[in-house]
Amino acid sequence: MLRILFVITVSISVFFSYITPLYAAPVNPYTIIKKGTVSHTKKFTLIWQPIPKAVQYEVTIIDKTTHASINDINHIYAAGYELSTNSLEYNLDNLYWRVRGLDFNGRPVNNFSEPLPLMADLNNSMRPFTTTQFNKMSYMPVYPVYSWIPYLNAAQYEIRIYKTALSPVYTNDTLIHEYHLHNNISFDFYDPAAYTSEGRYYWTIQAQDAVGFPVSRWSKPSYFTVTRSNIKVAALGDSITHGGGAISTPPSYPIYDWETYSPVPILNIGYSGDTTTAMLNRFHKDVLPFKPSILIIMGGINDIRIGTKASDVIANLTKIRTLCIKHNIIPVMVTVAPINPQKMQNINLTPSAGWQKQLLILNNWIRSFKTSIDVAPFLTDKAGQLKSTFTTDGLHPDKTGKCIIGKTIGTKLLQNYPTIVSNHFPN
Repeated sequence: MLRILFVITVSISVFFSYITPLYAAPVNPYTIIKKGTVSHTKKFTLIWQPIPKAVQYEVTIIDKTTHASINDINHIYAAGYELSTNSLEYNLDNLYWRVRGLDFNGRPVNNFSEPLPLMADLNNSMRPFTTTQFNKMSYMPVYPVYSWIPYLNAAQYEIRIYKTALSPVYTNDTLIHEYHLHNNISFDFYDPAAYTSEGRYYWTIQAQDAVGFPVSRWSKPSYFTVTRSNIKVAALGDSITHGGGAISTPPSYPIYDWETYSPVPILNIGYSGDTTTAMLNRFHKDVLPFKPSILIIMGGINDIRIGTKASDVIANLTKIRTLCIKHNIIPVMVTVAPINPQKMQNINLTPSAGWQKQLLILNNWIRSFKTSIDVAPFLTDKAGQLKSTFTTDGLHPDKTGKCIIGKTIGTKLLQNYPTIVSNHFPN
């Protein structure tokens, strides 16, 4: 995950959002959802939704009368930016802003948004702005990823996670985890803890300077709820199941989660970087608390790309299947998508020789089960690699690929297990 530092202080926040048909990319997808009045303070916080296929972003500040460019800002890797007024030296009341997405090489992936005024939200002027979208997911992922807009003058962050009552009474909240991101200028954090206990939680973040002195207040609580009741389908896997895509967009957004596109609600028990050994080792603590009726099992590419033999992967997946059957869970195997070695150079990875042969052996074994779901052919080009147009880093399918995976899996579940999954919605 790419990360970048944005240095500056004090705030004016503008919140922009587009959600048309599920993350479609209209030319001008931005609508104001919170307004304020223009004010001459130290910074503006500009927020937008992730743009499909965008690895980075370009923000342009323009004169609203002449449309002349006042400031061009590149190499922004989060879906938002804090802009110092010191860099403008201009009549701030006369300035508008616009944004567009860029690919890995800095080429535009969409048109600039319609220019919108720099506007103030003084209520949040001293708080980091959090960007997690767990409320747009069918279930809370078992392994959360927290994201935020990089705060000006921040050299590091502290994150706290609390378990709370039904009403937010802070004095009675229980601190569950605390993470110190020392000398860390990132905009996301992958929580290593699994959230398997039912209840209401929230996370909050504070920006700090290099010695740990706060440069912001704590962010407003970002709530999420964990449920274990009536889970029909769960998915055990690696980063492809966990989510995220286009290199810089984390799993805190649903745009690159294949579960988002499934017509059947699916609990996400993916964990980025997992091998099948790690998936097997997590089974008891991560899967069994939810007692799913069906478990989607999709993993193995992290083994295959580093040279692990297909036979070893098959042995691990066989053990996971056996555990499912032992605990009255229906195991559903899903074929593994190939990789694209040329695109993997974007993240400085090189797969082991012979990966295609081992992947073919693995997928043929998966296909031997009548209930398996075969997604690989839809993602594979004529050379047996992950289609170049479906991926940025050569390892993870982006929006189109994740949409294919989610729709294929959900449709097959409806066909094969209608009495279990039909008309099911999370509680």
